[in-house]
Amino acid sequence: MSDDQIRMCPDYLVIGHVAKDVLPGGKGVTAGGTVTYSALAAQRLGVQAAVVTSCAPEDEVLLVPLREAGVWVHSVPSPTTTTFSNTYDASGHRLQVIGGQARQLSIEDVPEAWQSAPIVHLGPIAQELPPDLARQLLPRRLLGVTPQGWMRSWDAEGRVTHSAVPVPPVLMELPKSTVLVLSIEDLDYSPELLRSYVNLAPLVVVTRGVEPAYVYDHGAHAEAPALRANVVDLTGAGDVFATALFIRYAETKDITKAAHFAHAAAARAIEGQGTSCIADRGTVERRMRRET
Repeated sequence: MSDDQIRMCPDYLVIGHVAKDVLPGGKGVTAGGTVTYSALAAQRLGVQAAVVTSCAPEDEVLLVPLREAGVWVHSVPSPTTTTFSNTYDASGHRLQVIGGQARQLSIEDVPEAWQSAPIVHLGPIAQELPPDLARQLLPRRLLGVTPQGWMRSWDAEGRVTHSAVPVPPVLMELPKSTVLVLSIEDLDYSPELLRSYVNLAPLVVVTRGVEPAYVYDHGAHAEAPALRANVVDLTGAGDVFATALFIRYAETKDITKAAHFAHAAAARAIEGQGTSCIADRGTVERRMRRET
């Protein structure tokens, strides 16, 4: 990262660990995590993205695609990199194992100029962001939160479990500038949990796969239909959706319109492997027009 970049303010800042995702059968690794998908989505939508993350020096190669795309990257050295592997049993049930965890991030790791970014996205994947980070960020900024990483825990063997109960403490005192995005799967498809989570922030969007997303604006409920897609790879769809929604909401101050835009961005992103089909703004807008 250049000295000029660290002194300038990005348009979109995402904070969280880059993931080293082990491919099936141990056939190599690929870059994953919210920072990867969200930063690329923001950059391709025409805003200057920046990332604060942490990984081992030997895994800096995971960040090369971000830098090549023009994303500003501040990586804090760590003895290890957050690493995930997935296996599936005969019934298709996934067993996720975390094989390493990079150091936790704090407000001190965020360059001072970057803390003034108009949009700050907290995208934890493995409990790497402290509970007080949201409160330490400037309250007038749009704070986007994708909380899945605060819902993960793991045992001594690294076997990952996911639970929305109890509500992570970090979500109990979110600033009024927060837009919270999560999936109905994160909530175990539970109506009771849904009712609890939609009260955590003034603006909450709950995606439901191919079904319409639920949009809550200060308690008022609306729906935003999903768009049809030729699905190739669902990885990162939620991160692309959230990023597009945060950006479009910042532009329009209309959360339902932002959700329509986000659906179009996500629909295009899942039509290719990995990050290959994350779209630019023109492509997203054409996709929206095609569906109307």
